[in-house]
This record gives sequence, structure tokens and C-alpha cells, in this order.
Amino acid sequence: MKFFDTDNKKRILCASFLMIIVIVFSIAYLRNSEKQPVSQTRFMLDTVCTVTLYDWQGDGESVIDGTFDLCGRYEKRLSATVSGSDIDRINHSGGRPVKVAAETAELLTRAKYYCERSGGAFDITIYPVKSLWNFSGDDTSVPDPKALSEAVALVDYNQISIDGTTVTLPAGMGIDLGAVAKGFIADRAAEYLREHGVTSAVIDLGGNIYTVGHRANGEAWRVGIKKPFSDGEADIVETADASVVTSGVYQRFFKKDGRLYHHILRSSDGMPCDTGLYSVTVISECSEQCDALSTVCMLLGYEKSKSLLSQIQGVQAVFITSDDQILYYK
Repeated sequence: MKFFDTDNKKRILCASFLMIIVIVFSIAYLRNSEKQPVSQTRFMLDTVCTVTLYDWQGDGESVIDGTFDLCGRYEKRLSATVSGSDIDRINHSGGRPVKVAAETAELLTRAKYYCERSGGAFDITIYPVKSLWNFSGDDTSVPDPKALSEAVALVDYNQISIDGTTVTLPAGMGIDLGAVAKGFIADRAAEYLREHGVTSAVIDLGGNIYTVGHRANGEAWRVGIKKPFSDGEADIVETADASVVTSGVYQRFFKKDGRLYHHILRSSDGMPCDTGLYSVTVISECSEQCDALSTVCMLLGYEKSKSLLSQIQGVQAVFITSDDQILYYK
């Protein structure tokens, strides 16, 4: 999933409302609840983010403010496009060692794990390749083949060295945590809410959904999965104290000469993946895991993804194929 790109906010604002729709409460809930939900929406993490509380203690608005402050701090630390962030300093270090926050080093270590589990299909050093593509606005085009080939030669997660909180990356290479960072931030936001007395809430970081607790009536939340290239829903999943994240070819794309070019890029040649899938939705208690695995599964395809997911506990997935079939992994 694209993360912290600053191009064409208007298009992202529209798209973010269409990715995953959370059915947050029913008419009966509104009539019977003693508390009315409190909610705030802000543009951050290069997307529209909403935090809604349904059952909490103390000042709900203050708790939401604190949640957004937390998200902003992590954005400044983990974004490849924010000057002075840990990732930006690594990418512009010229091969020199860089001291980073302990959480950054830990997240990089876990991100490398997902690269390994994917057999290298997923690679967080894809940044030089991503920098050549533009999927927003009017200036969309396929990168020059020579430039793309040179960028692909710089993609190799094995070159990332992590020693405690010191990270070293060869000059010219670049890290992009777009497929794990929003999930990581959603997990931290959920922890923050629980620590501050929130027992029922929905966090929506531009389609990265985290449901805290249950609805007021004790039932699970119902999260809609978008039908690709339409305004409708393909399916609805029920969840509580868990995350739902979708990666899909319809989220950022352009068409040229009748061909669809989307933002989920292969590490092997820098081109959009073509595995017969339109989208993958992953559900688990860890949003970071959902975020990473949704992209990994898009890159691997359905059959290879089933094999990978069978080795991971507590994960469910919904696959939508390019011929509009819905396939499930439970």
C-alpha cells in the first residue's frame, strides 16, 4: 500500500473513502446507547484518518487528540518522504551507519522477516523503483526501461544491516516501509486507546481498520470489503479487537495503451505484479501483520499465499481474483 506519498491529495481523499467501509453502528445502537460516539477525522499519513470512540472514560476528545498526536510522531519517524525521519536519514546516509529509535530498528527487523517469508517477492528496499513511478495526477507514465533496470539493481533487503539501534544501508539504496508502517501505527493507536480507558472504538487509517473491543450490544463489528473498481461491497467480515487491511490493484493505478499499471510492484523487475488477484484482505489481531501480509499475498498469488498463511497462526484472508471470484483462507 502506498504510504506518505504527497502527490494529488484530492484523488487520495476520494479513494480512501472507497477502500474499506466500516459499518460502525446501527440505528438501534444510536437509540439505545447512553453515550453518543465521539469522532474526529484528519488528513495525515497521506490519507484520511478517522478515530471514533463508542465507550470510553474521561474526556473522549482529548483521548482522540492524543491518538492523532501519536500517529503524527510516528509519521515523522517512519516516513521516507519526511525530511529528517529515521528512514529518510538512512536513505540519505551515503552508506554510513545511522542511529535510529529502538522502535524503528525493531520494525525494520520485522519487515525484513516478511521479505524473507515472501522469498524476496516483497522487499522494503523497493524505494528507488517506487520513486520512478507516479500513480497520481496527470503526469502518469511508465518509467524508462534503462532507469527501471538500474533501480531494480539496488533492491536487496539482505543489504540492510541492523546492529542494535544502528542501521547501515549501502549508498544509492532506499527503504520504503509503506507496506508495514500504517499497520504498525494502528497497533500503537489501539494500545493507546486501551491504556486510556477506551473499550469500544474504530480506528481507520485510510482503510487500515482496527476495531477495539465490541459494539455496545456485545456484537462484533462488521467491516465491508470493497468490490474492486466499483462503489459497492464484495463481502463483509465480522471482527472484534482485530484489524482488517486490504491491498488492491484498484487503489492507485493508471491505464496506458489499454493496460493497467498499479502501485504493487515486483522486486524482480520493478513492474506491477500480475498474479491474477485484484485484492487481498487480511484479518488478524496485529494490524502490522495484516498490512504486510496483504501486500505479500498480492505479490505471491493465491496458491503460494495459502502455503505461507498456513504457517502463521491467527490469520484469515479474503482474496478477490481478476475474474471476480471471492476465495477465502480461514
